[in-house]
Amino acid sequence: MTDKTLDDGLSQVYLQISPNILESFPKFRPPVALYKFDENIAQVKLFHKAEERLGKDKQAEVADYAQDSLLFLLREDYKVYAQHLSQKLGLVLVEDDLSGQEVSEIFFLAFKDRMTDMLEQPKEASLKALVKDISILAEYLWTDPSRVDFLSKSLHKDYDLAVHSVNTMFIGLALFAMVTKGKMEKTTVLSLALGLALHDLGMVNVPKFIIDKEQYVVRRDRDSIEKHVDAGESMLKRLNITDATVMQCLLQHHERLDGSGYPQRLMNKSLSLAGRLCGLADSYCAIIAERPYHKPKSPKDAVVALMKDPKHYDPALSKLLALLVTKGFIV
Repeated sequence: MTDKTLDDGLSQVYLQISPNILESFPKFRPPVALYKFDENIAQVKLFHKAEERLGKDKQAEVADYAQDSLLFLLREDYKVYAQHLSQKLGLVLVEDDLSGQEVSEIFFLAFKDRMTDMLEQPKEASLKALVKDISILAEYLWTDPSRVDFLSKSLHKDYDLAVHSVNTMFIGLALFAMVTKGKMEKTTVLSLALGLALHDLGMVNVPKFIIDKEQYVVRRDRDSIEKHVDAGESMLKRLNITDATVMQCLLQHHERLDGSGYPQRLMNKSLSLAGRLCGLADSYCAIIAERPYHKPKSPKDAVVALMKDPKHYDPALSKLLALLVTKGFIV
């Protein structure tokens, strides 16, 4: 986030709070400490402590300070601030002062929460909340496709299905932007993002003791894991999701070009772009993550491993992934 009121030194410590952001705060108990820039002495001073009650008179003062670009928060409080904004995601579309990296982190926090809810309760209400936020993401990327570069650099490496789903969505969308050279329709982005996010939905039916195994997975356990695709398809149907792209991501992300994948043993041209793209993004995100059965690889090592496997992964997509990881989004 940038501001015009502070010099470079102070702006590294404080972030400006705009009127739009202020209006999203609870009126009586702001989630962060509020600081006011005193123009007479050119210093920032604490005006109100976080979570303490803010009276009506002070509310009016705070609103005036925000309007005059004099209201700030500590940069070290950004995590609290980002968590707050992740629940008010539409604000990222109207806030010019948020940097691309800050917005990407806010998106990550938002989608981690949405996917956690979706995986715990795959019902209409959870799906509706997820689709609403994906619509905001689609608008954000459609306005400027180069923003996927920040998404691709905002991956987390926690061993968690919700985290993996968000990582896969971010990398998959960045790859798609590379494939299309930034020429993306909002409706297409929305469908693909939803498919990438829900590709592993059926994993909620796999027993945790199998997922957490550190040793070699026996055939019986492998069968249980492979059934997650069918389970996910059934869940999508119960949610009345019939979008072809969403289905392709879920049904084909474990198919491989040489026919060695599952569940249908599809090959080459039988695989859709969405399926190939999701499969590559899914594998990449699994390789760089902390897992019970392997240590994470660096992004560059992960890309090298995938590029050395052209029988399984689309070489053209692997090459774009390598460019994305090493040089960033390129049109």
